[in-house]
Amino acid sequence: MTQQTGKTVRANQAAAVRHPEHGGFVTPSPAESYPADDPLVRAYPWLFSSEDDRPEAEPALRESAPIERATRAPGERRPGRRPR
Repeated sequence: MTQQTGKTVRANQAAAVRHPEHGGFVTPSPAESYPADDPLVRAYPWLFSSEDDRPEAEPALRESAPIERATRAPGERRPGRRPR
């Protein structure tokens, strides 16, 4: 993916990578914009996408499976142990 000067990009995901200038680990945040000519963007182009390449709407979240309750509600009777 070629990126032009003056454009801004965002990280696709949070990943710890070594910064090309100082060698320390950094985690680019998907919430922040970075200039396309930033050394971090040039070193890890697979980690970033331009604002134009991002989908307009975020993907819909799936509902999770129903969660069982471990405690009973007031007045609810649950089966206990069976007598032997």
